[in-house]
Amino acid sequence: MDEADTSIEAYDKLYKSVPAIGFLNRKKRVRAYIKVTNIAQQLIDEKEISEDQALYLLSILVRKYSPFQKASMMTALNLSDIDQKLISTVGFKYANDFRCSLNMLPVDYDNPIQP
Repeated sequence: MDEADTSIEAYDKLYKSVPAIGFLNRKKRVRAYIKVTNIAQQLIDEKEISEDQALYLLSILVRKYSPFQKASMMTALNLSDIDQKLISTVGFKYANDFRCSLNMLPVDYDNPIQP
């Protein structure tokens, strides 16, 4: 199987794993984002896709599937309030990139911004 086929399979797996996000339900949206990005991280860990491929697939999913776009937005807006242990490496990286695209400061768990 070539890289394109692998990416299509991975995208399909991520797309099908997006659970219901509810109507303006912050917790459900964040949980949906964490679930999908944990699956992406598992695909990376199992060497099925690279981290760059995962980030690219997540960006496509955001553009093509509004429930995941809403989940990503909610996670990005609330990233500093989410326990670092709950979010995968690729999920954190994508949410931080999403924050930057919104002209928000990135979150650095090692050096939190003091109010």
